[in-house]
Amino acid sequence: EPVLNPDTRVAGRGPLLVLTDGGWASAPDWDARQARLAEILEAADRDGRPVALYAMAGPLPPEDTPAFAPARRVAERLAGLQPLATRPDRAGFGAWLAAAQGEFETVWMTDGLASAGDAALVDALSDAGDVTVVAGDAGVYGVTPPRFEDGAVRVDVLRSTPGPVPELMLNAIGPDPRGIERVLGVAPAAFDETATETEAAFDLPLELRNRVTRIALTNQRSAGTVVLSDDALKRRKVGLVSGRQAREGPDLVAPLFYLEKALEPAAEVINAPLLDIIDTAPDVIVLADVGTLAATEREALIDWMEDGGLLVRFAGLRLAGSEDGKLEEDPLLPVRLRAGGRTVGGAMSWGAPKKQRPFPEQSHFFGHTAPTDVEVSTQVMAQPSPDLPDRVMAALEDGTPLVTGAPRGDGRVILFHVTANAEWSSLPLSGLCVQMLERLAISARGAALEAADLEGSVWSPVEVLDGFGTLIQPGPLAGVNGADLVAEPTGPTMPPGLYASGDRRFALNALRSEDRLAALEPLPESVNMETLTLAEEKRFKPYLWMIALPLLA
Repeated sequence: EPVLNPDTRVAGRGPLLVLTDGGWASAPDWDARQARLAEILEAADRDGRPVALYAMAGPLPPEDTPAFAPARRVAERLAGLQPLATRPDRAGFGAWLAAAQGEFETVWMTDGLASAGDAALVDALSDAGDVTVVAGDAGVYGVTPPRFEDGAVRVDVLRSTPGPVPELMLNAIGPDPRGIERVLGVAPAAFDETATETEAAFDLPLELRNRVTRIALTNQRSAGTVVLSDDALKRRKVGLVSGRQAREGPDLVAPLFYLEKALEPAAEVINAPLLDIIDTAPDVIVLADVGTLAATEREALIDWMEDGGLLVRFAGLRLAGSEDGKLEEDPLLPVRLRAGGRTVGGAMSWGAPKKQRPFPEQSHFFGHTAPTDVEVSTQVMAQPSPDLPDRVMAALEDGTPLVTGAPRGDGRVILFHVTANAEWSSLPLSGLCVQMLERLAISARGAALEAADLEGSVWSPVEVLDGFGTLIQPGPLAGVNGADLVAEPTGPTMPPGLYASGDRRFALNALRSEDRLAALEPLPESVNMETLTLAEEKRFKPYLWMIALPLLA
């Protein structure tokens, strides 16, 4: 029986375990994988073999051993099997199978990427019986999170195997002014023949860059080839207004000196009259020791804030001496203020300068550590009221408010009860002040976040990616600790997507900046290797009989 491309499937009657990686790397050729799985299950059904099917990108099975069932019943679940946006947990499944009892044959449909748990998984499967590994026919591509460097938005494009490849293209996607999603920029990605990574750069103006919501590799449909953008890519417009005129030359006691130094590396700082700043549609306006405003400025500022603007105010002699917010609540202040203020630690005062109290769990700044060397000698005081505790965002050791905030329409107003310079406190000299401004989403993230930067904050999923790289609703997913977003790998309970905490947004992508792709290492000779698409078996016996019978006649 001469046969071309013979079927190498091992016939048997014992249990058959079918493992599929089922992660984002399997998405580009998912239809071919589904077809091959259907063939495997159909053959098992013909042979009367019980089958257990698991996707290793999902959670570990609750049972102690594989749950085998008739192949026809398992095939009914195949249509609902979809790739997830995470990587397969081969180490976890390897440990689970190593503890399982029984003998069975295994077909493992791999995505072709290497991981730390490959060897343990193969050992566990080999101990149970024969192993067949089905691999895809093409390499895997991925894109790392975007970053802003040298005036351009840059991403690293990765692949698992070197070789010749045509130039790839990436699209930067986001809404236009009418809210309709458009391609805002295009960048090429060209690989050297021996390289597995390259860089692509988008040269976008500020307005377009702030609109980019995701970057996607064309012709590669997976969560690994789509990266979401967050606050790290946006360069916010911040308007700075001071109640005191700056002196000639550098002035370390100027109200805006420290704010400008803190914000300039990561934000577009605008120094102009208040009405001119409002006309530029800024994200944030900072008033440093500004007392009473003109009626036109006040009305325009309130309208801007209620439309979603963030107003941050710093105290000073002018604000303390103003009548605004003394007799009744002022929409431009989060709390009512007492007349005058409080001075401690001076020659004519009682007591020593006050230190800052640690942030409570309900505080917007919880997770940051208050430095022990930050002291406050002068501050404006808040009038006691029933709602004051709900508006306190930071306090001193004696309980007096240091930072208060309140919503105003779609926006917010925040008040630092000390000056923006070092006249009343050492807070502006500390790194904590910059961290607090970051929590208020004033400045963009200039560098990668560490786990400690998000410790103590809770982030809720807004949208998550499916395995094909499409944004979907998160469903019943619980909030995630901020430190886990940075330090822990993605998984079924923390899939890639867009997470929110207050006004901040964090993009958790399938690949992190330091990740690289590598092809699966060669497996032991005892493992039978197959490709995803087998050549059709062709039998020559019928044709030989057609020739032999006439010759015999």
